[in-house]
Amino acid sequence: MKHIKILAVLVVLMFSVFTVQAQKTKVGVVNIGEILVLMPEYDSLQVAYKAKYESIQRDLQMMVAEYQQKAKELEMTRAQNTNIINSALEEGLVDLQKRIERIQQGAPAELDAFEQEQINPLLDRIRTAIKEVAKENGYSHIINNSQEQVIYFEESSDILPLVKNKMGLKDKPVPTLGQ
Repeated sequence: MKHIKILAVLVVLMFSVFTVQAQKTKVGVVNIGEILVLMPEYDSLQVAYKAKYESIQRDLQMMVAEYQQKAKELEMTRAQNTNIINSALEEGLVDLQKRIERIQQGAPAELDAFEQEQINPLLDRIRTAIKEVAKENGYSHIINNSQEQVIYFEESSDILPLVKNKMGLKDKPVPTLGQ
């Protein structure tokens, strides 16, 4: 009989522990990408990224034009040049071609690094605001649903409006067709 009482007390304690643990879990979702594009700094980041991209493209176009000009000159003067001159000019073309290829291959990584360098401070501010909102509203977990990894969530668990309010961000007007 004594063992049954102890067992009953243990069962009651176990259920109360599970109930307390279940009550502590509150999950929220937020779209970090949506917050990012609402930040005023994001527009200037886009402008800087575009300028960097266009600068690389201009440099490449100039190098390609130089390559084409030198190749054309080589073909026009090949018959008059000595073998050693032709060989040196060909080596110069090969070197220029390698530099062009190196820039073409390295440009995406350079642009990605530039973008990350610019965007990381914004993401840090967003994460800080999310953590503050989560603590203020009793959330134990926050999931970023900007990459559509969350299949379903209750609208009441979306903390996007709270984070936008915390950061003082307003929705941008949706452009209409023809504008």
